[in-house]
Amino acid sequence: MELPAVKNILDANWDWRLPVNVENIASKLGVKVSILSPWIRENDGLSGLAEIDSNGNRVIYFNNSESKNRQRFTMAHELGHHALNHVNPQNPCFRDDSNTFNSNSSVWQEREANNFAAQLLMPLDAIKTMLFVKRITNIKQLAEMFQVSEAAMYYRLKNLGYLTL
Repeated sequence: MELPAVKNILDANWDWRLPVNVENIASKLGVKVSILSPWIRENDGLSGLAEIDSNGNRVIYFNNSESKNRQRFTMAHELGHHALNHVNPQNPCFRDDSNTFNSNSSVWQEREANNFAAQLLMPLDAIKTMLFVKRITNIKQLAEMFQVSEAAMYYRLKNLGYLTL
C-alpha cells in the first residue's frame, strides 16, 4: 500500500528528476542530513540514525563508508522515521544497523520506514512512466536510473504487482 505521507512529500518537494534527491527533500522538510562519525559507525555498527537533537533540530545521519545506493536508502529510511513521527520528543532517537533494513524486521516502525524509503526513492508515478511509457523493463537499468540496488528495485516492482515471479 502506498503511504499518503510519501505522496504528499513528493508532490510538494520533488521535481520529477531521477534519481530523487533525498538530501534536497530532507532540507525542504527542515531535516538536517549529516555523516555519522567514524567512532559511532565502528563502535555501534550503525548505518543510520534519526534524532531530535538537544536543540530540538531534526537530524538524520548516514554511514558514508557504505555504497552510494545504501547511503541513499539509509537517508530515505531515516527521513521516514521523522516524516512518520517515529521520532518525537517522547522518542527522540532511532538507531539503525544493517539488520534494520530487512523487510522482515519485527519492529513495525522499521518496516514502515523501509516502505517509506522504497516509495520515496522509487515513486509510483516514475515507475509507471518508465515501465509503460518509456517501456524500460530491465531491473538493472531501472535500478541504475533510480540509483537503488537491483534487489530494492526488484522488491518494489514485486510489491506493486508488476512482477509475478
